[in-house]
Amino acid sequence: MDVGGGILKVNILGTDYEILRKKEEDEAKLKHSDGFCDTSVKQLVVGIFEKEPDSIEDLVYYTKKVTRHEIIHAFMYESGLWNNSGDVKEWATNEEMVDWIAIQFPKILKVFQEADCI
Repeated sequence: MDVGGGILKVNILGTDYEILRKKEEDEAKLKHSDGFCDTSVKQLVVGIFEKEPDSIEDLVYYTKKVTRHEIIHAFMYESGLWNNSGDVKEWATNEEMVDWIAIQFPKILKVFQEADCI
């Protein structure tokens, strides 16, 4: 994975998204999170992390984790699950979510591979 700047394009359930890497000083939303999914412009933004005394050791691993996290947000949005997720108690045992993961996983894996974030 390129842990520097740049733009990568991936297709999520028929919708093209850009994955952008930005520094916190260049993107205000990164002051409060390490990444975000902007469905309005079809962009996934992941921070560019620099080694600091209190940071984790493996920043490449962490960058890939944040990238996967934002990709999953985009899958949830494009699947129509984005706005309806607050009504389910114990969602991890919900059969609908288990089916969703089982059905979408091959597509998710393909995007993870294209984004080099595994």
